Amino acid sequence: MRRKICLSLCILLPVCLCAQSELCIGRSDTAYSAALNEMRTYLLHLPPGYNDSPDASYPVIYLLDGDLFFHALVALQHSYAGGRQPLMPACIIVGILNTDRTRDLTPTKSAYRRDGKLYDGDRALGGGSEAFTDYLGRELRSAINAAYRTNGKNIIVGHSFGGLFVLATLFRHPELFDACVALDPSFWWDNGLIARMAEELRPVPSFAGKKLYVGVATQMRRDSINIHWQIADDFRSRLIPAAIANGLDAKWKDFGEESHGTIPIPGMADAFKTLFK
Repeated sequence: MRRKICLSLCILLPVCLCAQSELCIGRSDTAYSAALNEMRTYLLHLPPGYNDSPDASYPVIYLLDGDLFFHALVALQHSYAGGRQPLMPACIIVGILNTDRTRDLTPTKSAYRRDGKLYDGDRALGGGSEAFTDYLGRELRSAINAAYRTNGKNIIVGHSFGGLFVLATLFRHPELFDACVALDPSFWWDNGLIARMAEELRPVPSFAGKKLYVGVATQMRRDSINIHWQIADDFRSRLIPAAIANGLDAKWKDFGEESHGTIPIPGMADAFKTLFK
């Protein structure tokens, strides 16, 4: 099932009449996923001129939490890919909508909280990321590649649990994406699971030709105890250098003026400037 995603533009005329036209930035598709055993919806944006350039092919950006960030990424892409000095190539953008976010984006079941502790009555949640990887890397990608002119280059962007998913996918399935953007990933999940996952990789996978951008919001909340920054520092100081030594082109940036909730848009902006510099 498809529907258009449109914005209404009102233009005031001298006679105070309002003429309306629709500016369509994409459409939504819904299809059944065998990997997840449910209907899944995604948003799709094709770059300007797609229909006028039948010989052109494009990279694909897979955006997690598409229900929150699709419009922002489309605007960013239009700004960065247009003009006289484009900062990135024109891309197809696929924004994946959520059904059960914790289930899909976390690599293990866990009841640990952000302070690294367990409390009476807490229930383990999550752990379905491998099924979601199968949906994203096999089912959805096959559908996109079959329907649109893609060039084989694939990028994934995720924030929070989405950033955790991006890192876990890079370590477990480095062949799936050419570039990975993890914005303030949930390093605290399962008492620092992602650091252990990176540490325990044996043999270490080859990251030759792969790119990683990690953006971390360092504006701390004084009213909470959180192991997030401790794990992030360890990840940056020990594990990123090991991955770089094995071929990964990795960039890390601290955003001192951003919180966990405000980093996605400035993080995406800097990530794409950096990846395509």
